[in-house]
Amino acid sequence: MRIQGLFTLGLCSLLLSSSAIAAETISIDPGMWEMTTKMTTPMSPQPRVETSQQCMTDAEIGPDHLVPDDGGDCTITESTVSGNSMNWSMQCSSPGGVMTGGGSFTSKGDSGFGNMSMNMSIEGQSFNMKMEWEGKRTGSC
Repeated sequence: MRIQGLFTLGLCSLLLSSSAIAAETISIDPGMWEMTTKMTTPMSPQPRVETSQQCMTDAEIGPDHLVPDDGGDCTITESTVSGNSMNWSMQCSSPGGVMTGGGSFTSKGDSGFGNMSMNMSIEGQSFNMKMEWEGKRTGSC
């Protein structure tokens, strides 16, 4: 039970905090976007699905747009762009462990999709988490 609590706390802390380095970007259509995120973890019997609305004011996005930046200890370690797709690797540190992984996102201008896989090690236990994104522009902000 202690490992599960640490995993949940660490996962929430790491996913909600990131300080990303400058990364390559891909083009999107600015405006109001609806993003659906599906997260699968070993601690939850069912995937968690959330849909949110976000005003995207920039015509380009990078990994730092998909991994929130509020001063935590996560870093984009590598980022590449090929056409309308980007891939990145990242590493996060916390007092309880380390999380590494990477993701990809493909833009079709007014829609996009992607995924991210993360591996976390806490007190010698390894856990995997997977996120999938699907989004579309729904109008002006």
